[in-house]
Amino acid sequence: MRPPSIDLDAWITFARRQRLAGWAAFLIESFEPLAPVGAQMLYLIEPVLGLRRSTTRRLARALEDEEARAALRRQLTEDSPAERRSGGRGRELRNGSD
Repeated sequence: MRPPSIDLDAWITFARRQRLAGWAAFLIESFEPLAPVGAQMLYLIEPVLGLRRSTTRRLARALEDEEARAALRRQLTEDSPAERRSGGRGRELRNGSD
């Protein structure tokens, strides 16, 4: 099995672009006891919503696995490579500070 960071890059990138990474990490942590139920919900709604099967299943598998959830939460809260190159400047600008 590949490491969670490789499998979930598309989801992490999407969350960051939509500025939902903080919220996603918060939800994963807050609803951690229900994460396996959330994974099952993803399996159920995947065909109804026409979601990409492979990427949706990767996220569902990550929600089912405790270590993968922790890795996902960590990746969502850490700086993106672009922010690291700019010294975190991108995050400051998004928050409205100088």
